[in-house]
Amino acid sequence: MLPHVPVDFPLPQPEQHSETYTGLSQDYRRIGTMGLRTLSWDSFFPVGRRYGFMPAEALEDGWAYVSFFERWRPRKVPFRLIVLDSQGVSRLNMACTVDAFEPSIKRNGDIAYSISVTEYRFIQ
Repeated sequence: MLPHVPVDFPLPQPEQHSETYTGLSQDYRRIGTMGLRTLSWDSFFPVGRRYGFMPAEALEDGWAYVSFFERWRPRKVPFRLIVLDSQGVSRLNMACTVDAFEPSIKRNGDIAYSISVTEYRFIQ
């Protein structure tokens, strides 16, 4: 549970990899496979304080979140990203890999970060 999620959180849609072939008398279109969804956002982790907008389950120790990403990324374990709307309905539930995670310390001691993720599909 992240302590702060941007207000306008994007819901990614995959790109379809279709191709067009030029024939002698007309062009042909091959409908391709669906690509992987990608998503990125910027936010912050609080350090030593609780803000009014934070969910009850969220931690006040922003360094615990940073440690979580630093500990699990090298282990090559996919993360699960779940986005719920204000009614608690799941609008996004996807396994993903973290492509980039860049934390930085703000003046007030909180940890600003930017993160980008790509959908991970399990091989069946």
